Amino acid sequence: MGQRRSLNWTINIAVLLTVAATAQAQPPAIGDPLPMAQLKQRFGEQEFLPPGGFILEVGQKLPELVWQHPDSVAKVVDDIDIPTRWFDERFEEVETADKPGCYYVYGEAPVPAGPVLRRAMTCCCVAKDVNLTQLAERSISSLVSEGDRNSDRKETDALLRRWRTTEAGAVELAALLDPDQAVPAARIGQWQMENATRHVQLKRKLMGLEGKAVVKATPVRLKGDPAPELRKAPLDEAEITEDRVREIEAKLDEWHASTSEPMAVVIARNGVIVVAKGYGTLHDRPVTIDTPMKLDSAMKPLIGLQLATYVDRGLIKLDEPVGNFLPDFDQPEDSQLTFRAAHAHLTGIHFPWSLAFSRLFYFHTWHESLIAHCQREWKPGAKHRYGVVGVILSVRALELLRGRNYWDAMERDLFEPLGIRNVLPGGVGFSAESMARIGVVLDNRGKYGKWEVISEATHKAILPTSLKPWFPDVDMKYGIGLQDQSRLLGPGSYGHAGGCGTLLAINPEKHLVVAMARNARGKNYQKHLSQLAALLKTWINDNH
Repeated sequence: MGQRRSLNWTINIAVLLTVAATAQAQPPAIGDPLPMAQLKQRFGEQEFLPPGGFILEVGQKLPELVWQHPDSVAKVVDDIDIPTRWFDERFEEVETADKPGCYYVYGEAPVPAGPVLRRAMTCCCVAKDVNLTQLAERSISSLVSEGDRNSDRKETDALLRRWRTTEAGAVELAALLDPDQAVPAARIGQWQMENATRHVQLKRKLMGLEGKAVVKATPVRLKGDPAPELRKAPLDEAEITEDRVREIEAKLDEWHASTSEPMAVVIARNGVIVVAKGYGTLHDRPVTIDTPMKLDSAMKPLIGLQLATYVDRGLIKLDEPVGNFLPDFDQPEDSQLTFRAAHAHLTGIHFPWSLAFSRLFYFHTWHESLIAHCQREWKPGAKHRYGVVGVILSVRALELLRGRNYWDAMERDLFEPLGIRNVLPGGVGFSAESMARIGVVLDNRGKYGKWEVISEATHKAILPTSLKPWFPDVDMKYGIGLQDQSRLLGPGSYGHAGGCGTLLAINPEKHLVVAMARNARGKNYQKHLSQLAALLKTWINDNH
């Protein structure tokens, strides 16, 4: 690695870091230790990290990991030492940082009860001739006005602190110093996703899976005629008039005018685009149907479809325990913690939203180790409570099969064949047009153009259906990443929405797909959505 890169590259990095700081949740700051009454119950939330931070020097002896709050841990654990192993970029075990680059540290921490707490993280080893302060100053200098030197110093200090005290910062620094990194700057989250894939590969090694071939489930070529694709075509192919289109667009115009929230909407029937409009601006650019926006829980249909591709190839069964892949969940009491139970939110594991948002799962490869120490409130399959914990377990299992971070695999194996490009790693950005393509795949019962993504049988298996045959105490319909949306778009409709307002809804009988991308619901979201849905139902149910 070298100290100097082109000025444009440095500026690109600084801009990326600035945007990333607002677009992605940062690792939680070191806070107060948990009260004793909660410490044992929530022990999985305890953090450990390299002493001195995430930047190493060439020639440094690699240290043992230490607890963030050792005094608290010592109250419930007899021996607070953390067995630690370090690996270089070839995943060879080392004791000294002998050259610049990334080093990976893995710890198996003692716990009061249950499986050891396992985590791994990345550190950046810097050559002795690298002046980090100068590097940070050059990165920040283009972002502040000429006379605002106080702001300049604050931004520089903040960037240095990020590099030293967070894994995300160390990963960004390593990419900045890597002469092989391509210009222009990577997408927001790109380096974190690539780092997460490296950790999946290390995890496979540590679990004894490195000799087992990775598997991937990609679309196969259709035999016979191609399926409909999302496309522009004459409106009569969608059985809609120009007057009806104007009526729908007027409702969307009214919605945006009343809230001013940026949004993009794609509405299609039979794959034919009926409405495709963006509203407002983001980052000083007009929003279009190709603008990546937040997903939140609207990511669940994507993860469900990804899982379905593995089910379709016989690599995973919906009704097998996730413990077949994740050893922390291989106990007899976990026999009903199946992939179906995980995606239908029937795990019985208490994983509060506050924890979910402070420890976003996108790039946390060992997240199941934390979850293994969360409170079990009821047996798997006994009750439904909406959340994200089951989805996390599902993607962590899939990663071990694929050998890549789940989103990295999704981009390569699913999005690329479908022509989906306007996305950001981890699901922090996804466009309305991309979501509409996923909707058309589902409306086509697993097909798109020349590709069969999943078979019709697997497509049927992931749709919302009664859970009683598998979980007799749960009287509701649920699918794999898909909810019943009959009340929104009519009988048999399904899809999912996120807390930010991003939405995918499909009426399979009328072959209607509605995709909306937003960063926030805004005022009267449900009222406006219901009014839009009423217009759409009037159209598709009109026989004239």
